[in-house]
Amino acid sequence: MTDTTTTPVSCRDTTWLVSSARDQPLTPRQARQLDAHLAGCAACQVASRQFAQLFAQLDTLLARDT
Repeated sequence: MTDTTTTPVSCRDTTWLVSSARDQPLTPRQARQLDAHLAGCAACQVASRQFAQLFAQLDTLLARDT
């Protein structure tokens, strides 16, 4: 049987998950936790978008060095 329960995570944990997802894929459970938290937390939605923009800028800058 597959565990489909989702334990709520804090905003701090959500920040860690968003950052970690850049380096390696999240587990299905982590992805569910992240999605569930983002669905109900406007502040983390904003932070997640800001991380995405920052990561895109970093990718652009790092690509220039090669």
